[in-house]
Amino acid sequence: MDYGKALRPFSPLAKPAKGQRVEDPDFPGTFIVRVTDARADFNANVAIPAYPTTQAWNSDESRFVLYVTQASAGGKQGWAMFDGRTYAFIKFLPINPPDIEQFYWSHTDPTKLVYIDNRENGGTIIMKMMALNVETGVQTVLHDFMPDVQAQGWPTTGPVRAGYPFYSGGNLELWGLGSGGIPNVNGQLGLNVFGFNANTGAITRYSGIDVAQARGTTPFPLKSGKGWAWPDWANHTTVVFDLTGRIVRTVNFDAIEHLDSAINAQGEDLLVGTQYDDKFGNGNGNLMVANLNTGAVYTVVGEKTGDGYPRTSTLISAGAWKLPGWVAMGVTGSPYGSTINNGSNTAPVTDPQTYIDQEVWIANVDTRKTFRVAHHRSTGHYSNAPVNNYWAQTNVTPSPSGTRILVQSDWGNANPKNPVIDPNAPVDTYVIELPTYPR
Repeated sequence: MDYGKALRPFSPLAKPAKGQRVEDPDFPGTFIVRVTDARADFNANVAIPAYPTTQAWNSDESRFVLYVTQASAGGKQGWAMFDGRTYAFIKFLPINPPDIEQFYWSHTDPTKLVYIDNRENGGTIIMKMMALNVETGVQTVLHDFMPDVQAQGWPTTGPVRAGYPFYSGGNLELWGLGSGGIPNVNGQLGLNVFGFNANTGAITRYSGIDVAQARGTTPFPLKSGKGWAWPDWANHTTVVFDLTGRIVRTVNFDAIEHLDSAINAQGEDLLVGTQYDDKFGNGNGNLMVANLNTGAVYTVVGEKTGDGYPRTSTLISAGAWKLPGWVAMGVTGSPYGSTINNGSNTAPVTDPQTYIDQEVWIANVDTRKTFRVAHHRSTGHYSNAPVNNYWAQTNVTPSPSGTRILVQSDWGNANPKNPVIDPNAPVDTYVIELPTYPR
């Protein structure tokens, strides 16, 4: 249902038991299933989708991967695989990527998960791109980066890894990577950056930028597989490279914020994300779009569409790759809900309602149509909290078909009249089943 911009009730809803399916009282037709009980299952405090830009689901939605952390003594942590239909835990995966988000499902083989090994063996850094068959456990070396790094004359004492964890270009074909072992750059892990084509083994050096970049400014692949983009943090822009590594355009969109790479229905490459400090007249917004083919920037949810200044802690995912143009958005905003004049409450109210705050949305960035679908009820990542819990942010991760969305929550808003904001609360994963999901 299209609720427009009207405030929605924010009703009480007790935290479901693991495996329990409940209907969202404020968004009829949406069902929420609790997937994990991190404390009981793993003696850990956190079980989450790793990041919105990471595709947690495999290609046929029969499996998904969550990250389990903050384990107590004797507990378990790592990358946990679940049944995509029953939501039952299956096993921990024997992978060791450079960061928690850097694992990548094949778009054609539901058993294939790719990562870059981040181990050290006898003092030697392992730099191998690996493919894991998640059913059999068989691991296959796809590429060893050591000869490439040596040929460039770079140190071999650091990992090979992505920067910001975007999906690869094409179907695990084009990658934006960097090789470590160099001093920090702008206070972040330093990387000698390069593009990599997994089909040909070719290494591409980018023209017009320094080879040594911060982790956060490592060029990343366009989802079409037709080039790369570089977050130019100094100038608040995004620079686009073609497949030869040459600059083809600069887009007035700041890629320092939470965002994802995407493809629209026309096959054009996009960035979809939040803008808080517009410097180019584009406006600010929770959901802004930059077309990397044309340079156009426009608003889906933001100041120019009458939605006010963007709420804090907004995360966006274009993981529904079978539905080009569709994205999911999760917003923490204010745990106390929204005001009638398009603002956010700063303290508990007797009749809590929401617009954007505490909500999960889906949107079509081509038609600019939006749908508000659920309350996630997670409070710990509230920006004004004395202690902010990173793990409680809303890592919305849609399934490839776009019919379900994984999101974590500490369920601090069981009673929205009196939210609990506890940085130590357990954080578990829930599946939002949209009305389009065939139960």
